[in-house]
Parts: sequence; structure tokens; C-alpha cells
Amino acid sequence: MQPTRPCQRTRLATSAMVTIDACSCAMIHVNVGATTLRFTPEAFEGLSALILEAVAELAARPPSDHDGGLPLHLGRRVRGEA
Repeated sequence: MQPTRPCQRTRLATSAMVTIDACSCAMIHVNVGATTLRFTPEAFEGLSALILEAVAELAARPPSDHDGGLPLHLGRRVRGEA
């Protein structure tokens, strides 16, 4: 029995808390801290579209008591941010 080669990952995106990798096994790995979520490309695309829909919905809403009245700065830098 031949040993299997480990999957090779390619970094697609990175931030302070999240990295996203494409894997040679045809999966997308979303790493949030110590947690990794694995998606097929189709599931990842569906999740991405849903997240963008939620971002647009939140950006269109005025602040409410449900979010503590905090302003949503989605897609915009807050003054003073580098």
C-alpha cells in the first residue's frame, strides 16, 4: 500500500482572524481561529453569495435597538483605521 500524499493548499485570502485556502483535493478550507470549515467549491460559492446578500441587507438598514445602536461600517473604513 502506497502512502497517500497530503493535500497541497494554496492561500486565497487572509485577514487577522480568517484564512481561506484552496486544496488539491478540490475543497475550500475556511480557517477561523482554531476552527476549519471545509466546503466544496459549489457550497463555498453559495455561502459567499449568501454572506454578500446579508452584508447588503445590513448596510441598507438603519441602526436599531437589536444591534445596540452600533453603526455598521460594512465595506467602509472607519475613520482612523489603517
